[in-house]
Amino acid sequence: MIRPTLGLLSLVLLVSALVGAVETARGQRGLYPPMPKKLTRKQCMECHPLIFKMLKTNGAAHSRVACRQCHTTFHTYIPGKTKYEDVLPKCTRCHDHPHGEELTACTSCHSEAHTPLDIPASLSLAKGCHVCHPKIAKEINTYFTQHTELYCTACHHTKHGYIPQCLECHQPHKGLFPDSEGFMWPVSDLANCLMCHSPHKALNVTYPDDTPNTTCGLCHRKAYEMLKKSHAKHSKFRCTKCHPKKHKTIKRCRQCHGEPHPQAMIRKFGSCGKCHGVAHSIIR
Repeated sequence: MIRPTLGLLSLVLLVSALVGAVETARGQRGLYPPMPKKLTRKQCMECHPLIFKMLKTNGAAHSRVACRQCHTTFHTYIPGKTKYEDVLPKCTRCHDHPHGEELTACTSCHSEAHTPLDIPASLSLAKGCHVCHPKIAKEINTYFTQHTELYCTACHHTKHGYIPQCLECHQPHKGLFPDSEGFMWPVSDLANCLMCHSPHKALNVTYPDDTPNTTCGLCHRKAYEMLKKSHAKHSKFRCTKCHPKKHKTIKRCRQCHGEPHPQAMIRKFGSCGKCHGVAHSIIR
């Protein structure tokens, strides 16, 4: 009976020693304790100057938030002792899902919390653009052009919010169709493509009624010069009087003038232009 008693006693002593060692270890501080004291913002800055520079230059609303408001639990990631996911603050602690249930992975766009609005361009971002930009998505799919087949990041590259210059990809109006009548204006004067072309519906050229004739004259120089030199009433009108709302719209003469001549004359000559020439320089 002595041996079993000694064995049991040894086991009890061993367990007690282990428990004591664990309690002692718990009371000791490691080199990087995961549970921080209430550090001040200035103390955080001493070790993390780059982070504070990022916050200062492009931190948006996050630059006004105390460090501990986000970093509440762990000070640092220690392999084998903390989970990396636990070190990162959860965005939803402060933010609901502002982009709806379709975009819930915040870091797929906002990859750096200290510069939350500095969003790098990526394919994952391009696939989700329509969630925040539904009007643009509808336009680019309704008015089909070569742009429709591109990822958004093909033009808005580098980072979110980047607006490209059209001439990065396009060399339009080179020589301005020298074989076509009326298109003779130098390319250098066509600096602002957006006067006519909305990038998300580039071939659907529309314009307001008060568009000045000089704008139309950038491409249609011959027609512009003819109208300017004409002494007919047409010279006092804006181009949009006869070409309203959308490019290539041409009013019929009778929409303004009715039928001033007998039908027999119209049947004989076929069109108003047979006698009166082109509308930009009417022959009386």
